[in-house]
Amino acid sequence: MQTANVPPQSTLFDWAIATASLWLGAGIFVDAWYHFHNDVETFFEPAHGLLYAGLLAAFVFTGLALAHYHHNGYPWLRALPAGYEATLAGLALCLAGGVGDMIKHTLWGFEEGFDALLSPTHLLIGAGMFFICAGPIRAAQARAPRTLAGQLPMLIAAASLLELLHWGTQFIFLSEAARMNAPLAPASSPHDVLTLLTLAYYKQGIGLLAVLVQSLLLAGFALYLKRRFALAVGGLTLFMLLGNIFIAGAHSNDVGQFAAVLAASAACGIVGDVMRAGYAFAFAVPAVYWSVYLAVLAATMGGIWWTPDVTAGSILFAGLVGAFLNVLCTADSRLAN
Repeated sequence: MQTANVPPQSTLFDWAIATASLWLGAGIFVDAWYHFHNDVETFFEPAHGLLYAGLLAAFVFTGLALAHYHHNGYPWLRALPAGYEATLAGLALCLAGGVGDMIKHTLWGFEEGFDALLSPTHLLIGAGMFFICAGPIRAAQARAPRTLAGQLPMLIAAASLLELLHWGTQFIFLSEAARMNAPLAPASSPHDVLTLLTLAYYKQGIGLLAVLVQSLLLAGFALYLKRRFALAVGGLTLFMLLGNIFIAGAHSNDVGQFAAVLAASAACGIVGDVMRAGYAFAFAVPAVYWSVYLAVLAATMGGIWWTPDVTAGSILFAGLVGAFLNVLCTADSRLAN
């Protein structure tokens, strides 16, 4: 009987959990879109069903793997391939959060706005999903696949992780820089100058916060994936597209917004694919993303309301965020010991 070692890596199981991860990443934003466009009065509604079906798939895939490997002689506590202890922990968190969420909604109804985002049961479910998605990434660390085909389960799971982080920061995903989203100019209402100036200041601040946070996410993931897995050509582009498409679909109120996110994701992924990880790479990935994003917004939505200084400065700011992040994650052999 096997007692000391965990089961060998399984490509089939990697794909199973990666598929469940993508299902969860898509389901959480379909659920968000449904809540944006419908009055939800019951826990048992279609979008919740899609989301929890993805979670059920993760439970089924993991349960089958546990039964299979236990039948082959591995003890229950070590009956999954290396890296998937995170997935098992995530399933337990999601189960606790899902049951709590159903009880909470049944007794007190449904939250809106930031109440929904920061609901403890929602956060518990989100944390569980994060751990589920981490399984294929941790498994890939053990075997270090070098081909794009071998890296696909890891890339899909990583993109699903990015989507989950977008869910937690969705209020600062879009810059709202399109001209149609411009705040009222103070001159339009002389009696409300102070109020309009304050609103314009905060709207600009939220846009710049989106640049900062999304640049950290994009550069952080890109640096990690490029360095840890020696990504095959095309890997980063696929990651960027999958990692941004669901939130873009849920939050875009115009085709131009959606196109801007997809074009920017493809552009920064392609640029990142042809560059080696380093300062130039860390600068280019977020800088290219925001350059293309703002350019497509300007071309498809009647221009942008940001001033030239803010526009150019935001792109430079994004690149510097990536470069500064690279400083912190670059090892220096001279500091060893």
